[in-house]
Amino acid sequence: MELLGAICIGLGLSAAGGLRVFVPLLIAGLAQRLDLVHLAPALAWTASWPALGLLGLLCLAEGVGYCIPAVDHALDALSAPAGWLAGALLSIGLIAPELHSSLTSDGTIHSLLGQAVYAGGLTAAASAGVATAGAVRLTSAGGRLISTGTTGGLANPIYGAIESMLATVASVLAILAPIVLGLGALVLIALVWMVIRRRRAALA
Repeated sequence: MELLGAICIGLGLSAAGGLRVFVPLLIAGLAQRLDLVHLAPALAWTASWPALGLLGLLCLAEGVGYCIPAVDHALDALSAPAGWLAGALLSIGLIAPELHSSLTSDGTIHSLLGQAVYAGGLTAAASAGVATAGAVRLTSAGGRLISTGTTGGLANPIYGAIESMLATVASVLAILAPIVLGLGALVLIALVWMVIRRRRAALA
């Protein structure tokens, strides 16, 4: 897997992490199991059968929770930091092996410059993962507030089910079509940033 592909997959899975915390971890573990991606050792555990089983149960529980009015808002507040963390870990876990292999030929980064580039790359990956997951989470939470305000929460189960479906589709597409989804994640970040900037300008 090329470094560019790893970056795009990381962004795509981070975007999915902004919707559901455990879905992209499950998909990443399955992809590792099928040898479609190569994760850093810190995330390699996701490919074990016990971990896949546990992640599957957590995905189911999270999806059901988001279909229950009132509970969905509580989950939004509780899972936001977890989504940011998942985005950072997934980005680092995908980029670290590729970045490391591009900077060394014998398994060790010898030069100080190489080590600095490696550390900077991981920092950038973590920041991008957090930003992507955060932007999607912000958009998702805003949509849920609108759904609650306009329907009294009656449409929230449908909204939650659609989010779960989108998280799953986004995670699968991140593996199968990383460049397209990665560019889509960047476009989403840009759109959210523009909306926030316009609102700040209107309030100023």
